[in-house]
Amino acid sequence: MSETRQEHPERKKAVEVKNLMKTYGARGFQTRVLKGIDLTIYRQDFIAIMGPSGSGKTTLLNILSTIDKPTEGTVILDGQDITRASNRELSRLRREKIGFIFQDYNLLDTMTLQDNIALPLSLNGVSARVCSQKAQELAGLFGLEDHLKKYPYQLSGGAEAEGSSMPGADHRPGDPFCR
Repeated sequence: MSETRQEHPERKKAVEVKNLMKTYGARGFQTRVLKGIDLTIYRQDFIAIMGPSGSGKTTLLNILSTIDKPTEGTVILDGQDITRASNRELSRLRREKIGFIFQDYNLLDTMTLQDNIALPLSLNGVSARVCSQKAQELAGLFGLEDHLKKYPYQLSGGAEAEGSSMPGADHRPGDPFCR
């Protein structure tokens, strides 16, 4: 009798990628950026995607985070094949399960730090009281509780960088994608 062995039977898969390919361009002028990527990421894994410029790092992250679609292959996110999902389903998935932490600050200049942190929660229908409470909790974790009423232009570069990571860090049950 043969026995099937799983690598991490006690851990839940967060992302599973199978034979992922991405090609840009038209006939005769095509560039294949991703060439048959297979990858499994388990819940609570911390991974780094490294490679030279032009190797497909951003393309892979864009596909994993549903911003772009692959030319071929499948991406299963939390048990759902996102390569077959409609745009409406992808919007819901991004809103409910994916947090984004960008290299750029991406804070809205017309909103306080507290409002910037609370915005994704508010868009997801969370009450104003809970949004405010969550913003204060996150600011406390980052040591920015004294800056919640400030606008981005009033923050130091470091505070702005930390503040911009908060909306993607904890407003939904899924895992953040750093870009």
